Amino acid sequence: MCGLMHFLFYLSLLMVIKGSLSRARLADELRCVTYECKDGECMEGEETCDDPEPERTGGCFVVWTTNNVTNEVNVTMKGCFANPTDCNHTECVDTSTDMKKNLNFCCCRGNLCNKEHKWVPISTKAPEVVQSVDAEQNVFMILIIALASFVLALVGLGLYYITNQKQSMFNEIPTVEPDISSSSTNISHRPIDLKDIKARGRFGVVWRAQLGNQEVAVKIFPMQERQSWITEQDIFKLPRMNHPNILEFIGCEKRVDMASTDFWLITAYCENGSLCDFLKAHTVTWNDLCKIASTMARGLTHLHEEVQGTRTDGLKPSIAHRDFKSKNVLLKADLTACIADFGLALVFTPGKSCGDTHGQVGTRRYMAPEVLEGAINFTRDAFLRIDVYACGLVLWELVSRCTIHGGPVDEYRLPFETELGPHPTLEEMQENVVMKKLRPRIFDPWRNHAGLNAICETMEDCWDHDAEARLSSSCVLERLSQYARFPTRQFFVATNTTNELPMKIASESV
Repeated sequence: MCGLMHFLFYLSLLMVIKGSLSRARLADELRCVTYECKDGECMEGEETCDDPEPERTGGCFVVWTTNNVTNEVNVTMKGCFANPTDCNHTECVDTSTDMKKNLNFCCCRGNLCNKEHKWVPISTKAPEVVQSVDAEQNVFMILIIALASFVLALVGLGLYYITNQKQSMFNEIPTVEPDISSSSTNISHRPIDLKDIKARGRFGVVWRAQLGNQEVAVKIFPMQERQSWITEQDIFKLPRMNHPNILEFIGCEKRVDMASTDFWLITAYCENGSLCDFLKAHTVTWNDLCKIASTMARGLTHLHEEVQGTRTDGLKPSIAHRDFKSKNVLLKADLTACIADFGLALVFTPGKSCGDTHGQVGTRRYMAPEVLEGAINFTRDAFLRIDVYACGLVLWELVSRCTIHGGPVDEYRLPFETELGPHPTLEEMQENVVMKKLRPRIFDPWRNHAGLNAICETMEDCWDHDAEARLSSSCVLERLSQYARFPTRQFFVATNTTNELPMKIASESV
């Protein structure tokens, strides 16, 4: 009996020791968060890491990427990591400053320590300034600085005096920011009488105003849009920008009162307003269409064109508009078109890169597929082709309100408004324009008129999905100028079912 009791005691003791060892082993096991993608679906899970070799330790890791445009973080991989020699932290943090292909990696030690991750780059310390200048040298430096400041003040006062003298002699509207440090009224401000608001845009409000005997337009930018005001006036001040199909620039002013600071851009006033507003209220004849389309194309061609300098004029660089649309095409009293609103324009100076610019700008309805996709080649020609794509959409707006085909003319609609509604989202534009290659509908009656059919072919060549296959603005101008030479009566309206033009009439009309 005593022997049996001893046997049961030792058996119980053995089971307790074995259980303790099992629990210890379980405690030593490492668990990490996993991330797997299968059949387009990605899910997070957990896994127990394999036992490492005796001289190795285990850890967890995360690999992720960051989109430069949207700053969206996308996890690529999560899981166990063997021998993480540099991962002695309990948190998964990437501290690297040199990111290759936007790829981040971090690892850590501890159960499920890779559930969260972040990137905290280590900033470089600025070198400490060692001050070794003695007291005499300090006094000497102070005297030099004081003397230099006095000389600069004299030069500044002299320039200020000369500038004021010129302004009083010529009494021009200033094209630079006036000095507002003085409490007295700035005499360079012309008396401008604001009449009524004509439009509200992305960057400000446009007023019809009176400047002496001249009717002008005043675009008023608020303080937060000061950079757009500077960009736009810089474009207007470039050589050779005085063109009949570019909005006429008169001047700019900075207006300050007790409540706010506004920035004024003063231009010629176009009686018929924007092309968009005009088409809402009017249909157009064939002659109207040709005049508006050709003068609009002439303005865009001049904007895109690089004109070499002469003895009297400097070089006019190539300029991409980057927000071309019917709202930014203005119509004079005789329906001559001129291009306006250069707040997003980009200047291409020969020998210089286009700089650090954001590609996805403009009005989303007029964005080319490569802009919606975020796949722009940052070259001059690529940006000019984006303008041509938008020009094709504006031509569609014009044709949609033309009466020459003899059929019914629908109410005015913006491009894609019928298909996507008045306020399409960026995602809707990407899905339809990029993925489905959707374009505004071209109706059969337009095809039955030789002139309209020719313009429809031109607009299709403008909005081609392949950017390199699109027409240049100068080629668009050349085509539209040819169409405008033919009288309306020379165009053949198809009545047969085959829609084939007789050889003679087709050759005369197109």
